[in-house]
Amino acid sequence: MYKDISTLQLSKKIGGKLYGDDVELNGEYTFLNEAQVNDIVIRHWINDKGVEIAKDRGVSCIITQNPQDNAIDVALKLDLPLIVTDNIEYATAYALSTTVEHYAKDAFKLAVTGTNGKSTTTHLLYTIFNDLGYDTYTNTDAESEGNTLIDPRVASELTGYYKQKHNIDVIALEVSEVQGWDDKLMKNHAYQMIQALNTDVSIITNASADHMNLVKSFDELLDEISGAAKALNQTQKEGLLVLNYDDENIRKMSHIIDDNPSKTLYYFGEYDSNVELDVYYKENIGIYVKDDLYIKYEDLPFTSKHFIQDIMAAIAVCAYKNLDKEKVIDSLRNYKPLARRFIKLHDNPIIIDDFAHNPSGIKHTIENGSVLGEKLYAIFAIRGSRGEDINKQIAQALVEVLNNQDNYKLILTTSTDVVNHLNTVTSSEQEIFTQILKENNIAYTLYDTLEQSLVETFNQANDDDVILLLGAQGMDPASGILQKNNIIQ
Repeated sequence: MYKDISTLQLSKKIGGKLYGDDVELNGEYTFLNEAQVNDIVIRHWINDKGVEIAKDRGVSCIITQNPQDNAIDVALKLDLPLIVTDNIEYATAYALSTTVEHYAKDAFKLAVTGTNGKSTTTHLLYTIFNDLGYDTYTNTDAESEGNTLIDPRVASELTGYYKQKHNIDVIALEVSEVQGWDDKLMKNHAYQMIQALNTDVSIITNASADHMNLVKSFDELLDEISGAAKALNQTQKEGLLVLNYDDENIRKMSHIIDDNPSKTLYYFGEYDSNVELDVYYKENIGIYVKDDLYIKYEDLPFTSKHFIQDIMAAIAVCAYKNLDKEKVIDSLRNYKPLARRFIKLHDNPIIIDDFAHNPSGIKHTIENGSVLGEKLYAIFAIRGSRGEDINKQIAQALVEVLNNQDNYKLILTTSTDVVNHLNTVTSSEQEIFTQILKENNIAYTLYDTLEQSLVETFNQANDDDVILLLGAQGMDPASGILQKNNIIQ
C-alpha cells in the first residue's frame, strides 16, 4: 500500500475538482477493467455505466478528464469520489511517480526518447540488463502503446511486476517524444513522464519531422524532445545524458546540463578523427568506447546504420554502469528484435517489415533494404488521421530516397480493410501525398485495401527482389494478412 492520500489532496496535486467526499486512499492506480477493491481508476473518459462498474468493483476513487452522460451525478449518488481534471497526464504522471517511489525507489531508472529508435534502444537495454540477471521492467513493445501518459499503463504494470518478482532492479522506459490527441498537444509530455520516473539516465536518439499535427513547428518538436534532458537535470542525484552527436539538433541539447556537476554527458556517433566521442562506430570494425574496441562488427546483431546508432546508445549506458563487457557482448550477439523493426518475413523474394512511419525512418529503411534484392518493391501505408503536413513530408522523403534508386516500384495503400476511424486516411491526406509524387514524377500504384496491395505485389515480384512493408497503423496487420494468404508461415 502507498502512503495514504486523501481525495481532496489528490485533486489538488493533479489540478482537478473533487465531486464527493474527502476520503483516505491507499489503493493502486490502474485501469477500470483491472481494478480491485480500494484501487484508484484513471480513465481519459468515463460515463455513468463506467462509474457503476467501478462501484461494483469496490474502487475508492475515479480520475477522469471527460465525464460523459450522467457520470458526475451517478458518482455522487453512489457515494464514489470522482476527480475531474483538465489534464489527465497530471494524474498519470503522479500515479507513475508514486508507484516508482513505492516499489522501485532504489532501482536504476533509464528513459529513452526521440523520433526514431527509442523502442529498439529501450528493448536492447531491457534485454541486456535482463540477460545479466537484473529484475528489469520495460514498457516497450512492438506497438509502442505504453510510452505515454494517456493512461496508467506503466504504473499498473510496475505494480504487477513487483508483486510477481518482489523486486525491481532496473526500469527501462520508452517515452513518446510528443503526445496528444484530436490535434491537441499534451504539453511537455517527455518532461512530465521522465520527471515522474526520477530517471538516472536520459537517452535522446534523434529528431525528425513527426507528430506535426500536434506541434506548430520543428522548433516546438525539439523543445518537446529536450524535455528528456530537462527532466534529468532536475533530479537531485548523479545522472547520465546520452545524446546522438550525428544529429546536430540533439547535440546542442548538451547545454541543458552544462552547469550541473552531478550530470555526465556521453555522445555517440559515427567515427570522426576531428571529434572525441564517448561511443563511436568505425565502419566494418565495430563500436568503440573511448579508444577501446567494445564490440566487433561481426558480433553486432544488425549492421544497418540506424540499428548501429541504437546499439551505441545502449552501450553508452552499459559503459556508464560498468557492466560486464563480455556478458553484454553475448547478450547483443543473441539479441532478437521487436516485431516490425526491420524484420525479415520471407525469402525469395525477401520481405522486410519495418515500422517506418516518418521521413527519416522511411529513408533509412529504403536505403538499407534496397541493397538486399534486384528490384525494390516499396509498399507504404499512408498515415491516416495524422494531418496533411506529416503526409506531405513523408511523400517528399519518398521522392528524395527513390530518386536514388534505379529499379523500384512504389505501391501505396489506404488500408481501408484494416484501420479504424482513428487511423482512416482522409481525402486531403491522400491528395497531398499523391500530389507530391506526381509533381516529382514518381510513379505509384494505389490500392484501397492492404490485402490487395500485399498479395498483388508479391505475385509480381521475382525471387531475387525485395519487398519493403512500410508504415504505422495501416501496415501493422500485414504479417497476419500474409499468413492468411499462405505467403508466410
